[in-house]
Amino acid sequence: MMVDKLLLRTALRHPAPAAATVGLQVLVTATYLPQAYALAQGLFAVVDRDDDRAVAAALWIAGIVAVRWLLSWVQATAAARLGENVRLGVRDEALRGVLVPESLHDAGRRDGGLRTALVDGVDGVDAYVTRYLPALAQALVLIPLVTVLLVLVHPLAGLAAGLAAVGALTAPLLWKRLMRRRSDDHWDTYEGLGSDLLEALRGMATLRLLGRVAETRARMARRSEELHRATARVMRTSLLDTALIDLAVQGGTVAAAGLALIASVSGTGVPPAELYLALMLVSEVFRPIRDLSGAWHAGYLGTSAVPALRRLGVGGLNAAREIGPADVNRTVAPTAALVVDDVSFAYPDGPAILDGVRERFEPGTVTAVVGPSGAGKTTLLDLVLTHLSPTGGRVLLDGRPVRTSDVAVVSQRPVLFEGTVRENLRVARPDASEADLWEACAAAGIEQEVRSLPAGLDTPIASAGASLSGGQRQRIALARAVLSDRPVLLADEPTSALDPASARTVTATLARLSADRIVIVVAHREESLDGVERILELTHGRLTPLLGGSHV
Repeated sequence: MMVDKLLLRTALRHPAPAAATVGLQVLVTATYLPQAYALAQGLFAVVDRDDDRAVAAALWIAGIVAVRWLLSWVQATAAARLGENVRLGVRDEALRGVLVPESLHDAGRRDGGLRTALVDGVDGVDAYVTRYLPALAQALVLIPLVTVLLVLVHPLAGLAAGLAAVGALTAPLLWKRLMRRRSDDHWDTYEGLGSDLLEALRGMATLRLLGRVAETRARMARRSEELHRATARVMRTSLLDTALIDLAVQGGTVAAAGLALIASVSGTGVPPAELYLALMLVSEVFRPIRDLSGAWHAGYLGTSAVPALRRLGVGGLNAAREIGPADVNRTVAPTAALVVDDVSFAYPDGPAILDGVRERFEPGTVTAVVGPSGAGKTTLLDLVLTHLSPTGGRVLLDGRPVRTSDVAVVSQRPVLFEGTVRENLRVARPDASEADLWEACAAAGIEQEVRSLPAGLDTPIASAGASLSGGQRQRIALARAVLSDRPVLLADEPTSALDPASARTVTATLARLSADRIVIVVAHREESLDGVERILELTHGRLTPLLGGSHV
């Protein structure tokens, strides 16, 4: 009997489906009690050669089985609803934790570990909440109830069964600390293997070119062996745990049944009908324990993932920023400039990256920010995005602090998801109509190319946009930004991977988009700035205008 407080709180955040899941689980198992009584009566009727009572008992058993099947179906439906709520809630909370500045700029965080926690870990939490917790509740409710009924029928048998049940429930507590430590080691190893595997798959072409495939294969083998050893350690502890539980269950069953039979044979025990009932109830005392043992193994991965989920902010430990109404997509037109008001920024114990930056970015104009690598251009964008908070000064839009929901982004390497063009566009606005999608494609200068695709908007896109050219990926990302209809558009080196002609097309698209929004572009290449009206250079932590018109 091991309860994790974080996972328990996670379930209690959804009180209605949680109560239905637990309550129905208790009712399902409770139906075995009238079935035990009917079975005892039926056995006695058969021995007594009372055909009518035997038939009546059989009909009662059939009816109880039908009711249990119906209750089980309803309980499974409630558990599925609870599991869906829990998965979505935990993933949302974890993702909010990932999006705080400390996480976004944590060089030690690995995508594979994040994926393992958000997928396997959250699925394990689902199993723990929907299977283990209901099984634990039924054990805590039904074991005392059945024990009391057994004591009323046969006191000695009830006492023996009750003591054995208490031993079976408390046995895991003897190994709780050891199990927790080995569980943490197992998860860390599992997470490490997932991280290494994902990174190897992403860099497979590079590894082949460098001739490092054999070394990578050997590292994967070492990781697999470490996971095997960690799993074996957990299993050894679990087997000892299971052995103690089985010893208590089997010993309690034999002791209770033996006491009842000895009393009956000696002539000092209960009548035959009550003896049959006592034997049936002895089995029912331990049914919740057997169910609990099976459910524990189903939810084990969830408890193993708890430390990783806590590091992602689940449970509020990372003080992750809550997403409120201001963070949803909104249709907003800029009514005033974006103002960077005396903004400074430095990482803890590091030099100043920005030092008193003052600038106004007006709607209707594309502004380019240039400067050498490491000058702080990306840091400036992160401050506008609210991914970072200034150490001094403010970033304002229309006289109030800028919000994440005010800003659309086209990154240097835009992220496209495996799915259709339509699905990738609707990431920005799920309720966008067909006309909205085509209008956004037209604004981004990619409408004709999308129409020429085999299935138009429903053409599949390979993972990471591998089936599209660099220019197509950039312009689909631009169309997605258009759909978000946010007043500020940030483009982080959007032409860095494009040929000069495609770069000019993207720049022209940005110029068209600036008609009704603020557009800020970070760029290095001179040819990508043709037509840009305003260029600022970021050096020594400050922005200064560059003279010379439309290019560097």
